[in-house]
Amino acid sequence: MKLFCASLLIAAASVFVSAVPSNAQQIIAEYYTMLVDADLSNSRGVPLGNFCAVVQQDRANYHRFGIRHDGDDWDPIFADRVARARIATTCQLAAGSEYLPSSLAQYGSKYVHVRVFGSGGIPTLVLVAEGAG
Repeated sequence: MKLFCASLLIAAASVFVSAVPSNAQQIIAEYYTMLVDADLSNSRGVPLGNFCAVVQQDRANYHRFGIRHDGDDWDPIFADRVARARIATTCQLAAGSEYLPSSLAQYGSKYVHVRVFGSGGIPTLVLVAEGAG
């Protein structure tokens, strides 16, 4: 009976492993950036309502408008407008970084580390944590 259960578990595991897509998510970009007052409003001057919109505006400022601040790094993904628009739906705060939006609101700037996960150059998760330093 034990041998049958072990064989069944091995068979089930092999089916599960083969069901995982071969193009699994991986880190496709990673950068540091300084979120500052200029990133808190959109290009029409309207204040942004959430933290992920600020991250998206930071990349628009960097790539589209050439507004760069000390601490802003280049990234290989968000020069593309369509990829940049995905920030709004794929952005998440890393565990332990839930305080970032209130800290940004309180101090007006925050240095963050952004890791972009995806497949085929398409972002599926933008993970934001506090940057070191």
